[in-house]
Amino acid sequence: MKKSLKITFALVLIPFVAIIAWLCVVFPRPVKLDFTEKITLGYVYADKDIHVEIADKDDFAQLISICEGPGRATFELPACGFGAMVLIFEGRGKQIAIYPACDRCGTMRLGEKDKYFYSISDKDRLLLEDILAKYGVTFPCV
Repeated sequence: MKKSLKITFALVLIPFVAIIAWLCVVFPRPVKLDFTEKITLGYVYADKDIHVEIADKDDFAQLISICEGPGRATFELPACGFGAMVLIFEGRGKQIAIYPACDRCGTMRLGEKDKYFYSISDKDRLLLEDILAKYGVTFPCV
């Protein structure tokens, strides 16, 4: 009786875990930036070394909107160049660093490690580039 109970439990548990894992891939966690009180842009490329707080209210709101999503998660390691630019969202004791791709593609890296990537739309990517150009960022920067 105990053996059949263990088999039944395993047969129920394995599909349940598989469904949860599948849902995490299909419906990835969105990037939530509702805590943001300050956005800092860091950009080091060629002869530029820019570290500036985003003070313009419209730019501030648009950057949050663009970087929050709705993005598509991507789990392969993209070929895009990252690292020359970072947007740091801070507030209420939290901090999230988002690295937009430097080669003009819509891929964004969340955090310093190559663990979680998501994509923004072409329209949002162009808007992002327009906003960042005001602060001296040029593309491509790879």
